[in-house]
Amino acid sequence: MAQHQLSDDDYAHVSDWATWTGYSEADRLGIAFAEKFALSHHELDDAFFSRMKQHYTDAEIFEISVAVGTWMAMGRITMIMDVHVSCPLVLSLDEPAPVR
Repeated sequence: MAQHQLSDDDYAHVSDWATWTGYSEADRLGIAFAEKFALSHHELDDAFFSRMKQHYTDAEIFEISVAVGTWMAMGRITMIMDVHVSCPLVLSLDEPAPVR
């Protein structure tokens, strides 16, 4: 995480991204973009993109879009192919899941 300038707090506060003071306005917009992209893409209107362009270039917005779309596609694929059952993810760094 450090190589990407991310801290444990950056991950710990994803669920309260709108209010946690550790995120910059650009961070909040990026997270809001990902959430809207996934859950309510019709809310990605001209006003939202105007706010995004205050912090991101067109190329960066495109890169974020491709990244979010790719992760959404991978999530869909793993669910359809039932990979999540045969390859469980370990979300805690403290205790790894037992090997089956």
